[in-house]
Amino acid sequence: MLLAEEGGEMLGFTVCGECRDPDASDQVGEVRMMFTASSAWGRGAGSALMAAALADLRERGYSEATVWSFADNERANGFYERHGFTRDGAERTEEAWADTLEVRYRRRL
Repeated sequence: MLLAEEGGEMLGFTVCGECRDPDASDQVGEVRMMFTASSAWGRGAGSALMAAALADLRERGYSEATVWSFADNERANGFYERHGFTRDGAERTEEAWADTLEVRYRRRL
C-alpha cells in the first residue's frame, strides 16, 4: 500500500502486487486499488500514486500491469487511459459489487 498525504491530510492511496487473475502469467502485476479523495482531484496526487505503483511493480520484476475498473466509471477510466492503460477485452461481474460490469485495463511497464 502506498499513501499520499500532505500536511497530515490523506490525499489518496493505492495497493499493488501480483495479479490475481487466473489467466495472468507471472510477468503481470496488478494495481489492485486506487483511491484519491475528491478534495485532491486535479492536484497530481493520483498521478503520483499511479507512477509510484507502476515503479513498484517494475522493481518487483513485472513487465505488465492490469487494473480493473467499473465500465461506467468514466472519470476513473479516463485516468487509467491517460496513464497508458487500454482495455484488453476481459470483463467480469461480482456479487460483492452488485454485479456491476467491470472491465480490465492493461499496459506494459
